[in-house]
Amino acid sequence: MPRASSGPYPTQIADEIVLVLAAEGIAATLEPAAGGLVIVVDDAEARRAEGILADEYPAGVGRAFATRAAEQAAARAWATGPEADRWFGPGSWVLFLLTAVCVGVFLAEERAGGSEVTSVLLRFGASRPAHVRTGEWWRFATALFIHIGPRHLLGNMAALLVLGPALVAALGPWRFLAVYLLAGVAGNALSYQVTPPDVVSAGASGAILGVLGALGGQRLRFAASARYRGWQVIAALLAYLAVAVGAEPGVDTMAHLGGLAAGLALGLVIPPPRPRESRASPTS
Repeated sequence: MPRASSGPYPTQIADEIVLVLAAEGIAATLEPAAGGLVIVVDDAEARRAEGILADEYPAGVGRAFATRAAEQAAARAWATGPEADRWFGPGSWVLFLLTAVCVGVFLAEERAGGSEVTSVLLRFGASRPAHVRTGEWWRFATALFIHIGPRHLLGNMAALLVLGPALVAALGPWRFLAVYLLAGVAGNALSYQVTPPDVVSAGASGAILGVLGALGGQRLRFAASARYRGWQVIAALLAYLAVAVGAEPGVDTMAHLGGLAAGLALGLVIPPPRPRESRASPTS
C-alpha cells in the first residue's frame, strides 16, 4: 500500500506526533532515518494527517518543540539556581505583602465592629450573591482579603506561607500574584453560581488552593525540571489541611474547587520566567 512520510524528527518529537495522530484514528509508524525517525502513514491519510498537525502545531512542528525545549531549559535553570534550596527566595516579598494586607484588613474589621459581623464583612467587601447581582462584581476580588474570625485568618495565612514559596520559586513573584488573584476570583465566581443570595463568603482559600493547583500544573508540564519536589508534595497536603481545618464551619467548597481548577489550568499554560528576569525581581 502506498505510504507517505515526514521527518526526520528526534525520538521525543516523533513519539508525540504518533500519539497525536493515533488520537485522531490515524495509524502511523516510525522508521529510522539519518538524523532521527521518519513518521510513515498511508497515502490515503496523508492529507488529513497534515491538517491535524497544522492545527496542533500552528507555528510548525519544529518551532513548537524548539519553544517547548527553551521553556524547559528556563525552568531547569531557574530550578537549579543559587536560591533553589531557600524556603523564602528573593521573590517572597509578594507572600509577605499578601499576608500583611490580609492581617491589616482583619485588624480593621475587628476595630470596625468584629470580623464575624455580617454588616462589617459587607462593608469591607465580602462576597454576597444578592450584592453581586446588583453589579458589585468587584467583591469577587475584595473578598480574597477578608477573613471571618481568627482561625480562618491563621489557617489561610499558614497555608499561604507553606505553599507560596514553591510557586514563587517556579514562576516568579508577578506570575505568582497573577495566579493567586485569578484563581481566587474564579473560585468566588463559581461559588456565586450556587450560593444562596443572602450567604456571605470571604477568605483567601480559593486563591491558596489555586496556588496548589498551579504547582500541580507546573509539575505536569515540566516534569522533573519544575521546582516541585517530594517534600513540597507533603507541604502541599499539610497546607490543604490547614485550609480545611483552619476555616470556620460553612466552608465554601465551590470556591475551593473553582480556585483549584483555575490554578491547575494556569499552571499548565504559564511559562516559567527567564532566569535573568526572575533574579531581577525586587528583594525588599
